[in-house]
Amino acid sequence: MAALRRMYRIAGLVAWSVLMALASLPWQLARGWGSNRKISAFTMAWNKGAAKIVNLNVSLSGPVPSGRGGLVISNHLGYIDIITHGSIVPSRYSAKADIAKWPLLGWYLGLSRPIWTDRESRQASRKALRDFAKTMRHGMYLIVYPEGTSTDGKKGILEFKSTPFEAAIVGNVPIYPVLTRYREVPGRGTVCWYGDMTLVPHLWEVLGFDRIDAELRFLEPIYPEGRPRKDLAAYVHDIMAGEYSAWAKNN
Repeated sequence: MAALRRMYRIAGLVAWSVLMALASLPWQLARGWGSNRKISAFTMAWNKGAAKIVNLNVSLSGPVPSGRGGLVISNHLGYIDIITHGSIVPSRYSAKADIAKWPLLGWYLGLSRPIWTDRESRQASRKALRDFAKTMRHGMYLIVYPEGTSTDGKKGILEFKSTPFEAAIVGNVPIYPVLTRYREVPGRGTVCWYGDMTLVPHLWEVLGFDRIDAELRFLEPIYPEGRPRKDLAAYVHDIMAGEYSAWAKNN
């Protein structure tokens, strides 16, 4: 049964990806922030479709962003987060520049117009920050995982890298914290992808799951209010870490 489920889902994801690429082609050929916003809408539509194909069910609580742009900050539990968050908030992602070099997948991810980041290059980092700020000033959401890596979520939230918060300060835009977790099923592997796990075997296992249940808890928006970058990052982290700990204890 799991093998048939995997085959169905792989075929479904490929067909859906091709369809969405073709549907978005006119906007791929265009430039400007109008086309960027349209691509963001197509990206959200792709994520919603992908969530249905893999039977990813997302439950929401708290004030889901509904304004015009801002920085969405979440703890990071693996690649499934991209579909989970992207199916709820029309957004633009930041992604490591190395991913752009991946065969086929890198090219396809590039269609969503992510902001490629390269921490080894100061020039590239400065450009990414400018793109972050411009994206949010033009009414779009930017999703960032400031822990810098993914975890299983069982030991709380790692300390945040402060760089992404500079964009919120420059753009004077709200920060939308969201706590993320996946329900565990006894006797089944974890949805989380972290540590030294190999991508393909883990993805193959996840595609065989009958369903995936994600929970998102949005917290109240936080505004920079003149805080220095590192102070702002620590402030947001402490609020999220405290709420995450309480959430875990009560559920």
